[in-house]
Amino acid sequence: MKLQLQLETIPVWDGVKEGSECFLCTLMKKAEEDGIRYYLSSAVMTPEVRVEMNEHGFCPHHSALLAEGGKPQALALAMDTYYDENKRLFAPLYGKVMDAGNARKAEKAAAALFEEAHRRESGCLVCSRMEERLLRYAYTVASLWRDDQDFCKALEDSKGFCLHHTESLIRIAPEALSGDDLRDFIKAMVELLQRNLDRVQHDDWWMTQKYKSENKDKPWNGAEDGQKRAVYKLIGEGRVIDPVRK
Repeated sequence: MKLQLQLETIPVWDGVKEGSECFLCTLMKKAEEDGIRYYLSSAVMTPEVRVEMNEHGFCPHHSALLAEGGKPQALALAMDTYYDENKRLFAPLYGKVMDAGNARKAEKAAAALFEEAHRRESGCLVCSRMEERLLRYAYTVASLWRDDQDFCKALEDSKGFCLHHTESLIRIAPEALSGDDLRDFIKAMVELLQRNLDRVQHDDWWMTQKYKSENKDKPWNGAEDGQKRAVYKLIGEGRVIDPVRK
């Protein structure tokens, strides 16, 4: 069944015009910042948000961003009730460890305790908010590629996307496209990826050559940050790590 997704035409058009290595990275970093800001805002005072936070929580990456978010009161309130929920869930498991009569039983009981702790870390509310936006952005890219020749040309002439978000585009594209349109979109995105990975590798290679004495006075040709772009062109930025699956 197709998802009911709305178009995000303005941010996607603005993105393709910005000239970055992957405008989905830019949009997702903004989505991540918005998610962190939301869960450090007055929203934590509302019962439904607190229940949601107590049930799901955040992945380690976004927990760390919340800790460094500069909103101690909101975070302290959220963590206090999250600890209460942990205490409720962990209490019987603590008891089983303490009641263990031998090392094997103690080890097994401790493993159950930490399995529950790992379960508590699975599913992240910030990741979920980011994923909702990623679905809409990728859906919009595929839809505009099919329906707007100006966008299709602008995307073809752009620096494309990182490897990570190219995968996301192709994974989400069937929500917007089918048949020959889907086939042609996949081919176009892979061709765009291949061409731009080669370009980034060339910039990275030229950086290695610039350290040779015979090249020190030659122009950089835009390769000053080639090594960084070589990394992020593969792994992307603003990645959705562990959303809550419903």
